[in-house]
Formats: sequence, C-alpha cells, structure tokens
Amino acid sequence: MKIKFSEVWNQSIFLFTALFFIHLYNDASAEKIQFINFNKLPQDYQLYPRDEKNEANIPVSGFVERSGYSYVSVIVYRNETLVQYLRSPINYTERGSFGTSAKIKAELADYRFKVYVCKTGDSTLIADRQNVVSGDAYLLTGQSNSTGFFTEKQTNKYCRSFGKITGNLNTDTYNPADTLWALSNQENSGALVGTMGLEMQRQLVEISGVPNCLINGGFHWSSAESHSRRTEGNPADMNNGYGRMLYRAQKAGLTRAVRGLVFRQGETEAYHEGSNWEGYFDLFRKNLYIDYPNLQKLYVFQIDIIYYNSPIGAIVRDYQRRLPQIYPDVSSIASVGTTGYDGLHYSREGNIQSGQEVARLMARDFYQRKDTLNINSPNVQKAFYSSNENNRLIITFDENQELLYPEAYKPEYADGILQMKDFFYLGGGTGAVLSGTAEGNRIILELNGKQSAREFNYLPNYIEAAAPYFRYTGPYLKNKLGMRAFSFFQMPIGDALSSPALEARPGTDHDVILTWSGVPGANSYVLERRTNPESTYKSVAILPSPTRTYRDNIVPGGQRLQYRIKAVNTTAESAEFGNAEIMTDIILGTQKEVNQLFFVYPNPSHSREGVMVHFARPSSGKISILSQSGNLLGVETINQQTTVKLKTTIPGQGFYLIRYESGTQSYVSGIIVK
Repeated sequence: MKIKFSEVWNQSIFLFTALFFIHLYNDASAEKIQFINFNKLPQDYQLYPRDEKNEANIPVSGFVERSGYSYVSVIVYRNETLVQYLRSPINYTERGSFGTSAKIKAELADYRFKVYVCKTGDSTLIADRQNVVSGDAYLLTGQSNSTGFFTEKQTNKYCRSFGKITGNLNTDTYNPADTLWALSNQENSGALVGTMGLEMQRQLVEISGVPNCLINGGFHWSSAESHSRRTEGNPADMNNGYGRMLYRAQKAGLTRAVRGLVFRQGETEAYHEGSNWEGYFDLFRKNLYIDYPNLQKLYVFQIDIIYYNSPIGAIVRDYQRRLPQIYPDVSSIASVGTTGYDGLHYSREGNIQSGQEVARLMARDFYQRKDTLNINSPNVQKAFYSSNENNRLIITFDENQELLYPEAYKPEYADGILQMKDFFYLGGGTGAVLSGTAEGNRIILELNGKQSAREFNYLPNYIEAAAPYFRYTGPYLKNKLGMRAFSFFQMPIGDALSSPALEARPGTDHDVILTWSGVPGANSYVLERRTNPESTYKSVAILPSPTRTYRDNIVPGGQRLQYRIKAVNTTAESAEFGNAEIMTDIILGTQKEVNQLFFVYPNPSHSREGVMVHFARPSSGKISILSQSGNLLGVETINQQTTVKLKTTIPGQGFYLIRYESGTQSYVSGIIVK
C-alpha cells in the first residue's frame, strides 16, 4: 500500500493545528498583549469563585519578551477607588517571568485591574480590565423551556455568563475560540441565559448580596438521553450538549465551583421522541458528579400537561415528582399552573415566575433564607378512605403545607366552567368525586357513594389539541403561597388507621405528660400542639410506634394548651386526630426574673384605673391579659417601648395575669383588681 506524501503532510498540518488550538484555549485567561505573554490575567466581566472566606484570589502572571524592565505593577480599584497596589519583579533568568495576585471580596462591587510594565522613570500600561467580581456559579440546562428561546434582552450588573450559545438554538458545534465573559444576555455577546435563567440569577443576587455566574447549556429538541451523552475520553466534546456546557465551565474555571444545576426537560419523552427518562436521568446525574465534583443540589421541573395522546407524559411527571425520594440531592418543582402556558411553552411572564420559584428553593439551600414556608410544590404523601364506607378520600401532602381547594374555574380560551372534582380519576375513571375541601396539609374528597378503586390520578394524562379546554391552565390544587401541587399518577389508596385516645396531665416540673392508646398498623405517631388562641398546630414530635408517652418540657406557663395526635404508616394515617387539652400552671416562681424585666402598676389596682406596664429597657413583643382561669381578655403588640398603658378593659374585681411574650420566651406577672 502506497501512502502519498501529500496525505501525510495534510494529516500533520491538521494535527498541528488541533494541538495549537488546544494549547491556545487551554486557559481562557492566557493571552499576549504587546510584548507580554500573560498566562494569568482577568477578563472584563469575569467572575472568580469565592472561597470559604468570601474572597477570591486574582492572579496576574506571565513573561516579558523585552529586556530592560524592572517590575510589573498592578493597581486594583474597587468601584473606581484605589484599594491595592501590587508589584512583582521581573526575573530575566526565567524568561522574564513575573507573578503576583490580589484578593477581592465577594460582594456587589466591581473591581478594576490596571497592569503596567515598569523601568526606571518609565511605565507602560499593558492591560486595563474592568467589572471583575467574585461570587457563585450555577448551571441551567434542558430543552426549550429551559431557554425561553434565548430571546431575553434584559441584563443585570452582577449576573454574569461565559461563552456563547451556538446556532440553531444551541444545537450547533461549539467554536473553541468563544471564551469571553459578559453580563448575562449582554447585547452582541452570545452569553445568553434566557428569561428564567436571568430572573433566577437576579433573585439570588438580591437575596445573597453576592454576584453569580450562570451557564445555560440548554438546547432545543433535547431528550434525557442527549443530556446524558458524555463522550468517553473527551467529556468536553463540543459536538454534544453535555460537552458544550462542560467546555464552557472548564474554560471559565468553574467546574469545581458549580453549586447547583437546574434541569427542565421531559417533553420529548412525553411525545414519544425519546425513551427511558428514568435511566438516562440517572446517568446524567452520575456524569455531573464526575465533572462538577462540588455540585450539591439539582433542581428538576416536573413537566406540564401536553397534548400527545399517551400516558407516558403522566408517567414521566410522576417520576419527576418522586425524584427527591430517590435522590436526596434533588428537589423537584411543579410547572402546572405557570402563567402564560400555550400547551407546550410559557410567556415571558411565566418564565419570570419559574425563575422566582426555583430561586426560592436555591436561596433556602445555599443562603439560609428563613422565609421558607410553603415554597415547595405540595407533594402527595398518601391517600386513604376515611372509613369502611369508602365514601370519603383523604389525601395528605407534605407536613406544614397549607393547601387551598380551588373554586370553579373559567378558562379564558374556552366556554364553560371547570370543577376541580372532575380532575381526580379514581381507578382511572371520572365521576367518582362530588366535592372537595382543604384542611391544613390535607385534601378531603366527598365521593359519589362507596368506591372500590385502589389507585387514582390527579390531573389528566394529556389534553388533546382538539379538546375544548386544551392547554390546561386550571383548576389545580395549590398552597397559600401559590405553589401548585405536583400532578400524580396511579397513587395507591389505603384504609385509614384508627385514632389514638390522647390524655394530658400536669407533670412535676411545669411540664405536661401525654399518654395515648396504641393503634394497630401504626409505624409512628405525630404529636402536635397549639397555644390558644393560635389557629395552627405545630409539630412537637414524631415518635416510633412502641412509644405510648411523651413529656413536653417546652410549655409556657398560665396558658391553655391543645394537643392532638395521629397514627401513621407508609400508606395511611388516622382520619381523625386524638385530642387533649390542659391548663398549664402559672409560673410565678421566677418572679425575681420577671421583676428585672418589667413590673405592673398600680398593684393592687381599681377596675376604673388603667393598668401600666413598665419595662427595664425598650422591649418588643405581645402583652396579654388573662383571667385566673386562663381565658384571654386581650392582646396588645408593643414595639421598642418602655412604658405601656394597656387598652384592654378589666371586667371586675379579682386576680388577673399579665403575660409578656417575646420570641420563644414567656413571662407572667399577677395583678389584683379591687
């Protein structure tokens, strides 16, 4: 076999060119400016990942090709105010090498770096890099609903991205030369993150006070399989979506800094254009932890109800709902009920809504946000008939969810009224539900006579395009924050457990002893308490089934406490709670402590006189007046006050309690009225 010299030459040229580009783009911060070869130099708009001290190290290093220079200086500005001056000697025995580094804080401030090469009596400005920040890094990927078609034009000063979206909605091969930083969605930059992505970034910046970078690796028409496609030996393969996203993260220097990833995909499988969503998601997740070793959380959107005539969409949705039970690092979020749904995609307002809703979860996980009540989509836990009559179905959702049952719904695009009751499918059929109500984390359905179904669905498997209410926009279950419940498919129906009989009695140390009867089939007991007149119960303890008694040590004095308990197992729980009530002792044994905090005067008092409360220092909280038997007569709120005249009218002679509450602390003093 003869080999032509021209073929060998062409192959050699190709190999040399490839190696050249690999070397050239091995580090996005390497570049030559005038007669200096930098191997480390910040770019305009670059985000450096912050460390555990909330700082980032910014290196500046390279080689000076000309002789005669003494040192390189770097002047660092924070919001145009000089904050650092750095100086590195040039070592000509090492090819004119130099190197130094600056520290910047992760904050909402821009840093600027001016680099000079200097010799006696002379300096030359080599580089001026601006808008450099430190912060956190995240990824977003999926199919078209993760991108919003990349049409968003708005930007934000502290929301950054790196690299470019390729042609044909990010499906074309990546150009390895596209390694520039920019503001997210910056005009003519190609650094597009979409509407949902930018809103997610903006919310996190506002909550955390820290800039962030988002790389949106979403690409249209994708399947779970295409996201899981990691090329062995070349994971940053620029010919597939996974590799393109990884290449950008590598060149940005962020692979070890990525904290969370948002994934919005699954419509392809619902259309039968992809398969095995479960298996490919598992592979995708495993690949992520190989290439992003410090990844902590994944956020997965449950897809919406689409029009393809198949149950596959419902099966995919139900698996996405159950992901947190399978993978502890995954949080799911429902798409149903998002604004501006057209049957497949969402309006700009809907994409903003999605960004806000997923950002709340991320703020809880990464920035310790405390306002987290009802930020999760309600997720069904179990369903059971309340009695042997099988004419009432109780559906329980996550603890602490406060559910709402919707009124009749009138779609904007169709005639007629839709009722929530018609979108529960017992045994897969319709007509079994007469009405519904919400009670805490429960939905209670009144059924059309005795039912025999042992599984049911919530929301349709699909909505055909010709259906009168195509593009399902309601009704749906939601919580008080407006988060819609996940749809579910083939949910098992169990039978209710009996209710424990609960008894409460005073302990010996200002505590309460609770005892209850055992319930056959129970795995555990959930004990809750409320302090009259609070309207909601709060969890006290979850106790294993052999337990029959509990000592409640954290009880306020001089109050009427209401307790309730239910038995639970994996498929059902008590339809009704066991209840008990007790009046706790008035704790006056710490009167010295009370007197150091506040005192009541005049004492004794006359009913026609006003009662005054004086605090040793400005105080905030609630002041309550109670009768000796514990009945509440009035509550008043104070805010940084020292002397308060109570507005509550005291009905007559006797002994009354003045209770002051601040946070979890409660103090009681007595007053005699003549």
